[in-house]
Amino acid sequence: MTRVAYIDTTLRDLATYPWGSSIDANDLAAAAGALAQVGAQAIEVMDPRCARAALELRTESPWDRVRAVVRHAGRTPVGIVVHGTMLWHDRPVGADVVRQFVLSAAEAGVGRLRALDPLNAASALEVIANASRDARMGFVPTLVAGPAPDVSDPRWEREARALAALPGASALCVSDGGGHLSPAQLASLVGTAVRASQLPVEVIVQAPGGLAPILAQAAIDAGALAVYCAAGPLAMTAARPSAETLRVALAGTSKALSVDRDALHAATRIIGPMLTPDRLSLAAADLFGPAVALPPDLEAALVSRLGRLGMSRSLVDVADEVRLVTTEIGAATLAYPLGDAIVAQAADHVIDGERWQDIESILAATALGQLGPVRGPVSEQVLALARTATPVEAQTIHLAGVAHDAPRGVSEEDLVLLAQFPEAVQRLIARRQSLRTEVADEEGAAIDRALLETLIQAVEGSLEAEVSVELGGARVTVRRAAPAATSVGSAAASAGEAAADDGLHRISSPMVGTFYRAPSPDADPFVSEGQRVEVGQTLCLIEAMKLFNEITADVAGVVRRVCVENAHGVEYGDLLVLIDPA
Repeated sequence: MTRVAYIDTTLRDLATYPWGSSIDANDLAAAAGALAQVGAQAIEVMDPRCARAALELRTESPWDRVRAVVRHAGRTPVGIVVHGTMLWHDRPVGADVVRQFVLSAAEAGVGRLRALDPLNAASALEVIANASRDARMGFVPTLVAGPAPDVSDPRWEREARALAALPGASALCVSDGGGHLSPAQLASLVGTAVRASQLPVEVIVQAPGGLAPILAQAAIDAGALAVYCAAGPLAMTAARPSAETLRVALAGTSKALSVDRDALHAATRIIGPMLTPDRLSLAAADLFGPAVALPPDLEAALVSRLGRLGMSRSLVDVADEVRLVTTEIGAATLAYPLGDAIVAQAADHVIDGERWQDIESILAATALGQLGPVRGPVSEQVLALARTATPVEAQTIHLAGVAHDAPRGVSEEDLVLLAQFPEAVQRLIARRQSLRTEVADEEGAAIDRALLETLIQAVEGSLEAEVSVELGGARVTVRRAAPAATSVGSAAASAGEAAADDGLHRISSPMVGTFYRAPSPDADPFVSEGQRVEVGQTLCLIEAMKLFNEITADVAGVVRRVCVENAHGVEYGDLLVLIDPA
């Protein structure tokens, strides 16, 4: 019997943008401890969207979240995903940043790095392949499937062979993250990858309408030796193959999924309650809607945008337009960061009723070959428009320049984050500085970093002004600094803390974004002061990265105060609404 390896995506899917704002490091650690017993070949925990959620929505370091998983994953390797020379963001960084990124990942305990390029250009992955080999870290290049060209096109074989030839490649992953391929098409592409690469082939799929496990089984039949799965209900919300479903589907065949059934059930019971109601509602709504070939996270943002414009029925039209756009800009894929721009471009075409009146900057750069060699012909209309578009930032970011401008004492792992997320990491550094620690240790005892992180989380997660602990004769105190006057949202949060004992229930922002009181500029507010609300009633919207997130009441009562002005920015934890639960 052939054993098929199971690579777990649960933690990555759990903490992705924007839902990652509700998942803290302790949740990830608890889930990792349970998943480590299941028998996975590896656990993927972080990708660009997860890193973004951690930094922009929670003001937390992705490295700290990785370490929390590593501490509980036992002997199961922990993996991360990067996108070529862009790593976790959408602008290119220099080889020095890439090498330091890999070193930081290795020091955090990462044992496996999967890399992809939205144009499947092996040359874009050479630096990170060499750095991974030098760090003795498992390296897996990824062949990204897209709407074009057809799977019979010889370009797929050339791309698979070039990716597999990268230094240190231990396997080749075939990824259909948008459900573009039918089971027969995916089987054909996997067969091509097996023949061309001479490496073990892994398969990662996301597909609508319950198609994911069928695709996974087709890939296994075609020679895939490992499949990326999620555990329990998270598989439904992320449109992944369920590890349990695939295990049962393979029963009685010549292949078996390498999982411990009882341990998998135990992990599912821990992970299920971590899913947020809005995410479950969105997944349930998908079951009643059309099955469109779009990555689930991009579909969520698109559904939100179309809904605000009263164009929800145009979802299929936009999905069809996405296929045309990807073909016309040179057969690009929907991998990050191109996917966001392609879907936005297609949506503009459908909403405006006109095609190619303007172009997203990153798509113009793609069409002109500035992000790497295009995979197919670019339409003349797109080329003409691209030449007149605003150019994307072409300057490559180098570590020396980042270090020169960085605050004193910033660690090397924070420097590589600063190179990618300058504003978010500056907020992270300011947050750390605002929580001053006092260590009274006459004998010079060392204070464990994990202890400090735990104390910081305890202060920020409660209304306590400070938390102290004695360890080996030393007292460590983490104290909340006096808040400075900042934005309207932050001021409202401070006012809410000052009146914490007034008996009112506080609704706080779960993310960084823009606050809206109404569904559209000319609509009435969701709620007004003095109005009674029920549990589950929408109070406001927070827009983050074109996704409008409904904030609902978790208690019934009377709205006493709306604490943020319409269209003002809010930070994670800012006070939004006060409700009298009487």
